[in-house]
Amino acid sequence: MYCQTCGSALTHGIKFCNRCGTQLVAAGEKSVDKTAHEKRLDDYLDGVFWISVFGLAFVIGGSVILKKSDFSNVVIILYAVLSTTIFLINFGLNLSRALSIMRSVKEDKLAMPPAQDTRELPPPRMEPVMRPAASVTENTTRSFEPVNLANPDPAKK
Repeated sequence: MYCQTCGSALTHGIKFCNRCGTQLVAAGEKSVDKTAHEKRLDDYLDGVFWISVFGLAFVIGGSVILKKSDFSNVVIILYAVLSTTIFLINFGLNLSRALSIMRSVKEDKLAMPPAQDTRELPPPRMEPVMRPAASVTENTTRSFEPVNLANPDPAKK
């Protein structure tokens, strides 16, 4: 994997580039790692499912128990209508809340920049070629006169 900004090679599993500090988002990582809103939506929808199951069991089971207990049909119908109304109101409120969470998840996805594929290097950036700095020793050795090893003392010539 390579950094999408500077192109340096990266090790697997890091979240920031070691060279330039850019936050990395690997392709496909978003589907594995859920955002807080998506996790909250999943938990909320699980709750709505179980509320629906127990609510329907309460409506149907209560009607069956009232029928077996020899209550009049008017009482059974009133119970069924009242419990069904309460169930539908509760289900509608939960469904509207789930839809608002879904809208916030969609807004989060729209606000996020698109994931870049970091497996390939970006096109190379052309930087101007800089001339190397002159060496200190190169400048100082030019100013010395050459030493004659055969005659070490130039004054004795």
